[in-house]
Amino acid sequence: MAKIEEISPEQEQAQSKDTKNNITSTKEQEHENTNTSNLNPTESTDRNKIERNEKEQEQTNDNENENETTPKFTPQEIKELIQEANLIKSHGNELFSNNRYEDAIQQYQKALDTCPVECRVERAVFWGNIGACEIKLENYNRAVDACNKALEDSPNYTKVRLRRAQINEKIGSHSSLVSAQEDYNLILTTYQKEFNQLPHSTQKSIESSLSQLPQRIAQAQEREKEEMISKFKDLGNTLLGKFGLSTDNFSMVKNEESGGYSIQFNNTKKSDGDSNDT
Repeated sequence: MAKIEEISPEQEQAQSKDTKNNITSTKEQEHENTNTSNLNPTESTDRNKIERNEKEQEQTNDNENENETTPKFTPQEIKELIQEANLIKSHGNELFSNNRYEDAIQQYQKALDTCPVECRVERAVFWGNIGACEIKLENYNRAVDACNKALEDSPNYTKVRLRRAQINEKIGSHSSLVSAQEDYNLILTTYQKEFNQLPHSTQKSIESSLSQLPQRIAQAQEREKEEMISKFKDLGNTLLGKFGLSTDNFSMVKNEESGGYSIQFNNTKKSDGDSNDT
């Protein structure tokens, strides 16, 4: 008779765990096989289509990224477009000579629409011409905007930088005068040394403006500060009037140490001795 091997409770528990694990593993495998077998041909085809579409989309994105770095026009096409844009500009120049400034602007804008964006020097010329037209029309802010765009395309365009400085002098606001001062200094210290392209008369004119600008800038700053205070007072009187007060009830006291200002309430109530005679 075969000897019956005794099993301790610990061994019995361990065997029970192994049996359960084997059963669980078998069930999971059966479940996976069942899922695979349950896929009908249509579902399998749909899954393949989805995977194929994802790959095609990735390929499309790669092609788009390549197109972003590819020039929009061939060198020959760029050359032809520049020639066409310059012909349009020539028509604009004729209109400018005949004092038809608004019509000239339209032609220069058309030249910009024709000229490829990578042709920055040519585009700067068109923007500069638009600025010249706006000056003739006394649209000084628009002229500055046109000069800004020209200098974005060609920062060393001295003629346009000088033009922008002169326009900003005409505008005469604090920020405009500061910009004019910066442009004049840049022309004298950088462009004149590097390119030596300033006529003597232009250099003298710039130096004359630079000698006057500090005082003009200070005056413009003071003027704009007074205008701002006046506007605040008008607004303050509107609001304080609802409480029987006005800005005259307040004064600004300067802090000599910090240079800042604080607002102080003034008690304007008169005493009996200060009353008018009746």
